[in-house]
Amino acid sequence: MGNSPSSSNGTLSIVLDSPQTPNSNFIAGRTLTGSVYAQATNNINQVRVEAYITGKERTRVRYTETTSYTDSNGNRRTRHHTRYRNAERSIYRVNVNLGQVENVQAGSQFRFPFQIELPHDLPSSMYIARNGGYSLINYKFKAHVGGHHKVEQLFNVMSAPLSMQPVANLVPPIVRDIQSCCFNMGNITMSARIANTRIGRGETAIIDFACKNRSRQRITSVTVDIKQEVRWTAGYHNEYAKDALARRLFNRTERWGEMSKEEVKAEQQSRQKNTDSHRDRKQQTLQTIHKAVFDGENRVLLNVPASALQTYNGALVQVSHRMKIKITFDGTCIDHPTITVPIYLGTPTSYGAQIASPQPSIPVATAIATPTPSAPPMGVKPSAPPSEAEIDLAAPSAPPAEWAAAVTSAPVVVGHAAAVVGGNANDFDGDGGAAQASVFLPVAEVVPSHGNLINEIKVAVSPSDTVKKRLNDKKWAQVFNAMTPMEYSSVIKAVAIEFDQPDIAALIAPSVRGGNFTHEYVISAIRVVSDWLRTPTITKILPFCKDLHANAGKIKAELTDWEKVCTERDFEQALAVHGQESMA
Repeated sequence: MGNSPSSSNGTLSIVLDSPQTPNSNFIAGRTLTGSVYAQATNNINQVRVEAYITGKERTRVRYTETTSYTDSNGNRRTRHHTRYRNAERSIYRVNVNLGQVENVQAGSQFRFPFQIELPHDLPSSMYIARNGGYSLINYKFKAHVGGHHKVEQLFNVMSAPLSMQPVANLVPPIVRDIQSCCFNMGNITMSARIANTRIGRGETAIIDFACKNRSRQRITSVTVDIKQEVRWTAGYHNEYAKDALARRLFNRTERWGEMSKEEVKAEQQSRQKNTDSHRDRKQQTLQTIHKAVFDGENRVLLNVPASALQTYNGALVQVSHRMKIKITFDGTCIDHPTITVPIYLGTPTSYGAQIASPQPSIPVATAIATPTPSAPPMGVKPSAPPSEAEIDLAAPSAPPAEWAAAVTSAPVVVGHAAAVVGGNANDFDGDGGAAQASVFLPVAEVVPSHGNLINEIKVAVSPSDTVKKRLNDKKWAQVFNAMTPMEYSSVIKAVAIEFDQPDIAALIAPSVRGGNFTHEYVISAIRVVSDWLRTPTITKILPFCKDLHANAGKIKAELTDWEKVCTERDFEQALAVHGQESMA
């Protein structure tokens, strides 16, 4: 599927080696290998082949513009015009000089091989269209000879495999009053447990559910759905697409059975008086619910379609996923209780065991000048709308059979450190054929400060990579060393994808105040994260708390009774570790 444009001076062709993955996707963090073939049709002094790779977010939104005018009779009229707004943002760019050959004879054929390491934080290729607009993420390999005879090859990227460490979500027991036509019909206590909220596309989610029905209403069904929502912007205009990806029904259990009118009345009176028997029943219900979500009695396996998009939070495109459990009661005018849990969809963990992209043995058959970084050609134009080739799955191309005897240059190897990841967005008008050149500006050195760290995290493709980069930069050491508890929590809050917040908190903790990470930082962190992330955050950062023995009680005072139960083991382990350290 390689492009091979010809001209009076020669022909270029790009060949990408086939990755050993399903759907011919290149995995972020692996190596992109291939060759650029060049053929001269005339005698020329020099052949200099340069290449660069781009990855972009691109969006288009259709909207209606209304204008008023006065007709020939003096009446006010309105016109409705269909308009389009386009936007794009560079998320990845790397430049490379593949080499040059002097005194080239007509008919000469050359092969310029390359091995380019893809950053591991690149998002997956994607495309979705709604209401005349679209959003996409795509990657292109482009080559040219001296700024002329340009050729490009699309290729698909799959995000790096998810971590093997699961991120479970144990939903605390929720009590909901059931109302029917303004009458209180009792209540229901419900809970759920998702074994891992980071789920590979094409894999199976495990969900346990339990409830105790203390109402007069009969439960007809309990369903669990996975919802996908994509939002994209172009200028001040936006569009969205919502889809249901999967659904399953839970099996009925005896705890779903409704109560009689007399039983509900007695329960309500007992609750109002807050008697010992009511407190005992409440505690018993909580214990029953807790046991039920762990014993697998009411468990469903929900298959996530491989066609689902990756969860992603970019400057122009945001893809979110959630799991929704809904209890449906018999009757009308009744609120149906729900449990909503955010989930993260990505590349299956099993892909981490896949063999990396092949590293072919490449013979060296000619002397080539040492490659040096080169400036990319300017004026790369985004198409609007994208061509079918950009939407379809790109497949690696086959090498030109007639060029089997091409002279092969020394392979060019480019590490991920040479890439520029992330960039600013720009938008422009367009109604089908309009386009605007992308402008690539040099990346200026960022002055170390807490505010600049926050800004970098907000626009980063990978917040964790940004934080790691700054932690390893001695110029930024003082920023982390002087970080206050409020500043620490603001860094955590700046991470747009909530799933990454506990990891960022743990990443920074050892560098705060020269390693003197105290309980104030733990408390500040759990106050800013979502309720469902409080327990995972404590689990991650508690081992770094230097004054835990003296101030564990202050941290526990911030927790709910349920959170205290869930983190009891974490406190025991952290206290034991710090006790051994103090004795050493």
